[in-house]
Amino acid sequence: MKKLSATATYTTGMITCIRIGFGKIARIHEEQLSKHGVRTIGIVEVSQERLKEIKDSGHHPFSSLKDAVACKPDFYDICTPSHARRGVLNALCALDSHAKILIEKPICDFQDIQEIQSVLQYHEGKVVVNENYASSNVTAAVRQALVSRNITPVRLIVESTKHRGADYLNGRYLDRQLGALGYEGSHLLAIVGEFGSGYEIDELVDSDIDSIEIAIDEPDLQSGDLPQTADQPHKQLLSHQGGAFMKYRAKNGCVVELYTSMSGLIGFPCPPHAYPGQRILQSDVHSRYRILRVDGNDATGVPHQIVGFYEPIAGFDRSQAQLLIFKNWMLDEQSSVFEDNTMSQHLLRAIRYFNGEELNPYSVQRALVDVMQLHEWSQNGWYDMDDSNEILGQKDIAEARVRDARRFQLS
Repeated sequence: MKKLSATATYTTGMITCIRIGFGKIARIHEEQLSKHGVRTIGIVEVSQERLKEIKDSGHHPFSSLKDAVACKPDFYDICTPSHARRGVLNALCALDSHAKILIEKPICDFQDIQEIQSVLQYHEGKVVVNENYASSNVTAAVRQALVSRNITPVRLIVESTKHRGADYLNGRYLDRQLGALGYEGSHLLAIVGEFGSGYEIDELVDSDIDSIEIAIDEPDLQSGDLPQTADQPHKQLLSHQGGAFMKYRAKNGCVVELYTSMSGLIGFPCPPHAYPGQRILQSDVHSRYRILRVDGNDATGVPHQIVGFYEPIAGFDRSQAQLLIFKNWMLDEQSSVFEDNTMSQHLLRAIRYFNGEELNPYSVQRALVDVMQLHEWSQNGWYDMDDSNEILGQKDIAEARVRDARRFQLS
């Protein structure tokens, strides 16, 4: 199984970067990029509190982008919130028309697309979007299995599920534009995109964006973002933040199903890592269920179900993944665990792209198409909620998912 090495380092010499923004994702970038020989010259921030944090962390704080550009780094690493990226790109490209830029996903908010296109149209530097799931070893392993077994896909499923109740209560933001699609939606599209243009949407079959009701520990907890329900004072209802399901027929005829639940409702359970009826509880802040499943037939017409499990997998170390191949619903082959540190792998590919050693792993155009697609789906699914928030999608489609899950056999 061909894989990128998550521990490989970039060894052709020290590379320098300047980071813009100092939130959670910026600190992850620092950790992973340093493993690939990247030295951070300094960090640009507008928050006085974070400028102090930057200094305390041992990095040089820049209070202005102009001062940072004067240091001429090899590339810039934009880690600001999505709503601020338009302004940062505008200012950076005006100061340095040849700047090499790494920008966190999503590249921007929907309303900023036109200006982003205008700013980057004449920019002469390389720009890569940090959509790490485009560099997953799991996706590559599933594709390789399809080729080696000569399987023609008829159904492609991507799921990313967790329970975000604790995040919401700890003040993590609510996505008012995309709802539940705003958390994992770009990852789902990135994974499908690795299969090629034939898997782009032709006809939408089903769409749903649901709400989530979260338990409150303290009865008197009040929040402007988290309104309490009148009949259940110990619970709060968050509109459209619970989950999203999109089912469409692709241009090549394959059925694509994208599922993400922020309320722990596992949609496509596959043994041995999930079973029918299993869900992630609000108290479980560590578990995730992320899979890529492809159903198809080999040259003799025998049905196969190929399932890749992205990290983290319960009982496994972080960054460990696994591939299972079912033949007519019976387990036929199971890989040993393998490394899949998608963030590290994608950042390494970005460095190689900047150095001219490989193609752009995630282009601006591809990222903008993602933003447009998620916006369109959010508008479709926002008003199409005819269930109880315990089922994503039409009832008959959800029931078919459960019947499918019960067909898997490990022995």
